[in-house]
Amino acid sequence: MPQDTTKEEILEAIHDFANHTEKRFDTLESDVSSLKSDVSSLKSDVSSLKSDVSSLKSQMVTKDYLDDKLSDLKGDLIVLIRKEDTKLAALVEILKERKVIDDNDIKKILAMEPFPKSH
Repeated sequence: MPQDTTKEEILEAIHDFANHTEKRFDTLESDVSSLKSDVSSLKSDVSSLKSDVSSLKSQMVTKDYLDDKLSDLKGDLIVLIRKEDTKLAALVEILKERKVIDDNDIKKILAMEPFPKSH
């Protein structure tokens, strides 16, 4: 016949099981605490990244803004070049009056880019 287990043996087995379970819970608790710390650290990193991205977005040049600025610059350059072209035409007229250049030279000069004219 199998030997009857005593109450003390049962209590000792329960005690061993409880100790083993407690060790496992301690390990799990430690792991969860470590995970919690890592997640907390990640939250601050993500918050910092969000702040950096917001800062970049607020300072970023958009295509529309760049297109507008380039169009403005092109317009300003065209105005300046037209003023210079007017000066050139005036100079050519003065040289013609003083008979320094002839009509063929005037046609060649005024036919040049950027704003060719027929004389």
